[in-house]
Amino acid sequence: MLKVADVAAVVAAAVARGAHLVDESHDWEYGERQAAIDDPFGHQRVLNQTLTDVEPEQWSGTTVTPRSPSR
Repeated sequence: MLKVADVAAVVAAAVARGAHLVDESHDWEYGERQAAIDDPFGHQRVLNQTLTDVEPEQWSGTTVTPRSPSR
């Protein structure tokens, strides 16, 4: 998964350079936009763009407290 500033722009540039669009851009209820491509070398890349910060409870998730690091 690659974090990008603009999924549409990266998909367009990648496809112009020989990548294959596997999964078109989709906006998720948790505030992310994602698309998947196969690059010219056969590696699949999921491109991820944050649209907005959304509390997990807004999309039926649960906020958790991070675990303390092991000692």
